[in-house]
This record gives sequence, structure tokens and C-alpha cells, in this order.
Amino acid sequence: MKILHLLHVVVAQAFYRWAMREISPMHPDVPKIMVRQHQLAEKHRRVWG
Repeated sequence: MKILHLLHVVVAQAFYRWAMREISPMHPDVPKIMVRQHQLAEKHRRVWG
């Protein structure tokens, strides 16, 4: 189960990194994406740690 959570987090982080490269910095969803990236980083630390 831990592996599935880690896989989900890694794939989601890659998706959000790609999204940040592709969209305009002025796009209204940028703050939500940044918050989600932070949440995923915290989850990655909890799962891996």
C-alpha cells in the first residue's frame, strides 16, 4: 500500500511540474497548483520517511 501511495505522489508531482511549465504565470490556477505541489511534497516526506 505504501508503494501505491508513493507512486501516486511521484506521478502527481511530475504532472504538476509539467503543468507549471506549460501554463502562463498569470493563469488563475497557479496558486492552487503551488499549494498542491507543497501538499504532495509533504505527503512524499510522510510516506517515504
